[in-house]
This record gives sequence, structure tokens and C-alpha cells, in this order.
Amino acid sequence: MFLKKKKKKALHHPDFPQMSDVSYREVLSEIQHRKKVARYLEIGSRTGDSISKIDCSYVAVDPEFNITAPVFNQSSQMLFFQQTSDDFFASKMLEKMDWVPDLAFIDGMHIFEFALRDFMNAEKTMQPDGVICIHDICPFNYEMTSRDVGSLDRISAWTGDVWKVVLALLETRKDLQVEVVAAARTGLACISKLDPTNTALEDSYEDLLRKYTDIDLLDIGATGFYDRFNLVDPKDYISRL
Repeated sequence: MFLKKKKKKALHHPDFPQMSDVSYREVLSEIQHRKKVARYLEIGSRTGDSISKIDCSYVAVDPEFNITAPVFNQSSQMLFFQQTSDDFFASKMLEKMDWVPDLAFIDGMHIFEFALRDFMNAEKTMQPDGVICIHDICPFNYEMTSRDVGSLDRISAWTGDVWKVVLALLETRKDLQVEVVAAARTGLACISKLDPTNTALEDSYEDLLRKYTDIDLLDIGATGFYDRFNLVDPKDYISRL
């Protein structure tokens, strides 16, 4: 009889800042309620845990749903699209339905170029006064930032290199308001002052890939990354909504 190997516990490296005890799902829920969000878009729903904290109409996108959470609420529109986010956005389904999100949550493939495309595509569909939130912006060790999907067999937490999206946005879209919220347990970038007509990211997409794809977090160090922005306390962020 073969015993299944236990994944080792993901340890917090001392170079990385501590997150708060407020979960990212709580932040999403507070945004939805305080901003009176009517339509919510989620990329990477899988089990439905985050959807279960939302009580407005929503569109959920995932290539392989495994819903285990209580996702049904009192809204009239709860729509599930089992496909990749690239295929979903290419279908122009939101535009066909005249369905404009006020809040979007990106938690799909934890690879820089995928997350960056999800932001670019989501912004085009959004209300200008809406908010896009990106999960897994704040890793707490170097191992979890691997681009190797196979590393999931060896580690218990994986953010991939989604952290690079913040750097790309700060460099290319200075018109955006990018706030990195220290939500448990791997942070949440909350981006506002959206401009669905802005093409700067699309125009510089290939250059951004050449610049950032092969960079490892070890190259700049945890301090070098976290010094590029201010970590916002979740309670402070929520109080300003």
C-alpha cells in the first residue's frame, strides 16, 4: 500500500511582510455592499467559495468548475461559463448580454501573462467607476512564486508570478488607482479609476512580457518588490469605500 505524501506547510519567509487577519473574501464582500455593486464578474471560481460571499447578480468563469460552496442567492442572474477566460472574453458574451460589471475579481491561472490579460479584458467590460480586484499579489515566500504548475505537487500554497501584474500596472497605467491591500493570506490588489477605452496595456503587452516574464522574485528580492508600493490595511481600505 502506498501512502500519499503530505505537502509540506508553506512557511513565511522573514523578508516578506505579514498580512492582516482580514480575509480577501471579506474585503470583496465589503466592496460589494458599500459600493452597492449590482453586477459581479469572477474569473477563476472553481469551488465557488468567493462567490458565496456575494449576494448580487454575478457571472462566474472557470474552465473546470467543482462547486462545493453555497453559491445561490436571491439575485435573478447567476451565470456560469465553463471555459477559459480567454475564450470567454473572446466570445464577447458580456457585451451581447449588455451586462456591465461594477466589480470584478481575478483569481484564475496564477501566471503573469494570464492575469495581465484577464485584467486587460475585464477592464474593457467594466463601469468606469468600478473596481477590479486581483488575488495572490502578495506572496510570503519565494518558493510559492514559481511559474512551474508542476510545483503544486510539492507546495501547499501557490501564488505563481501574479505579483508582476502590479509592477506592470504601476509602470504602464499611472492613471489607475492601484491599492495593494494586506488581506489574508496572499493580498489583494484593488484597482479603481478604470478606463475601458485605454489601450496602453494592449499596446505594450508584448514589451511587458519580454520585460517581466523571465524575472524571478529572487532577482529583485522581497524588499525590492514591496518597497514599490504601500501595503494598505484592509480595515482602512474598507473604511474609505
